[in-house]
Amino acid sequence: MLKESLTRVGNKMDLSMHLIPLRDLEYRTLVKLIYEKSGINLGDNKQELLKTRLGKRLRALDIKTYGEYYDYATDPDNVGEMTNLINAISTNFTSFYRESQHYDFLLKTVLGEIVKNKQALHSRKIRIWCAAASSGEEPYTLALTLLEYFKNSSGWDIKLLATDISSKVLSHAYQGIYSEDNVKMVKSALLSRYFDKERQDDEIMYHVKDEVKRMIVFRRLNLMDPVFPFQGPFDFIFCRNVMIYFDLPTQENLIEKLLKYLVVGGYFFTSHSENLPQSFRDRVEIVAPATYRKIK
Repeated sequence: MLKESLTRVGNKMDLSMHLIPLRDLEYRTLVKLIYEKSGINLGDNKQELLKTRLGKRLRALDIKTYGEYYDYATDPDNVGEMTNLINAISTNFTSFYRESQHYDFLLKTVLGEIVKNKQALHSRKIRIWCAAASSGEEPYTLALTLLEYFKNSSGWDIKLLATDISSKVLSHAYQGIYSEDNVKMVKSALLSRYFDKERQDDEIMYHVKDEVKRMIVFRRLNLMDPVFPFQGPFDFIFCRNVMIYFDLPTQENLIEKLLKYLVVGGYFFTSHSENLPQSFRDRVEIVAPATYRKIK
């Protein structure tokens, strides 16, 4: 009897933690705020997602309503909470060698073309931007691809800028520590060459070696910022699985800024679920699936 009572109480407590009501006005107000601050467009029917993502913040702050949370997050005295909000709402799924055709295209086409162009300009500087670094798998995959391609060539100055709006995932990316399951798509030869294997408690972990880390600069960046704190230009840009969360005007605004930082002849990679709006088709050409080349 006592066990049943405790079970009912426990279930009630568990449910109550997730049942802070989200009223329509609160939802619309928070969606507008998220859109303004991050460009993420949740639309009209993501109430459950918002409750799941933000409920933990309300409980951590002992805030009873989403309206109170909005006031708290927008209070100038709580400057760090907006970052917490964006961290909570951002989707950060990624993996090593995700959409691997892009890395094949880099090896077979892009890098050879870059080398040829740089040699004609008497330059050995290559700059890359990974605009949605998440927890680091994508920029590290790019770094491995570059290291493998240039392993028999010396004197190249190669740097990769890796940015993300979420400071939480960037911290993970900077550490460069991954589980055995995380690195299952990395070939064993590359794991041996570019990772240190270590047992932590009962789990095998892989630490990215400093040789790889030195190629990458991790920085927090909101792609909705009107001005970016760097000059570029970049030889190619990865911006994958970002625009799917934006409406068309936000996509167009972002692409305009990205193309500004891409050299003429440089490559722009999106995800296979994204397409560049028609308004940019006179400035880029499609050269492979989800791969564009800037022509002017």
